Amino acid sequence: MRPRPPGETPRIRPVDLEKAEEGVRLFLEGLGIDLDDSNVRETPRRVALAWAEEFLDGYERSAREVLGDFYEERKPEADEMVVVTSIDFQSMCPHHLLPYRGVAHVAYLPAGKIVGFSRLARLVDVHSHRLILQETLAREIAESIREELGARGAAVILEAEQSCMTIRGERRASSRAITEAFTGEFAERADLRERFVRRIGSR
Repeated sequence: MRPRPPGETPRIRPVDLEKAEEGVRLFLEGLGIDLDDSNVRETPRRVALAWAEEFLDGYERSAREVLGDFYEERKPEADEMVVVTSIDFQSMCPHHLLPYRGVAHVAYLPAGKIVGFSRLARLVDVHSHRLILQETLAREIAESIREELGARGAAVILEAEQSCMTIRGERRASSRAITEAFTGEFAERADLRERFVRRIGSR
């Protein structure tokens, strides 16, 4: 198994909802919010549940779970490329705990194992539902495809709106961040990268 990448923050112990709820309560108190107000009375519990069960549920799953046993074996055609574009995703930046969301474009060159398209979407969710930088997210998706499917190469391009840029700091509402990762033959061959980018452009 590969070592954890520096852009992904690990979970080192099980979720403690009571502690998370208390943390949200202290956070709101520190900001001077009236916790007796009816609008926020249940907010600490709601926030703790949302983070544990929705925003960070990727920690409960692995790439092997969504790809490992869900493939068919067949001999691929020469330079056969499997491409899935515009997979919606959302993730959380570890720097400010703000969301970023966008679309993922994913491709791989089969070496014998082929998975259903929906499995690639689930793989994106596994890695994106964590505290992880967008740059690292692209690399982790590509590396997982290469490892779990034995693919000859994998390519991932992410286009996302980063809340760190759109609602704070520079506040550039129309900005989008684009990150990419290429492994195997995609990293070695410019013609394959160009084919992938053309497929994305024709969507």
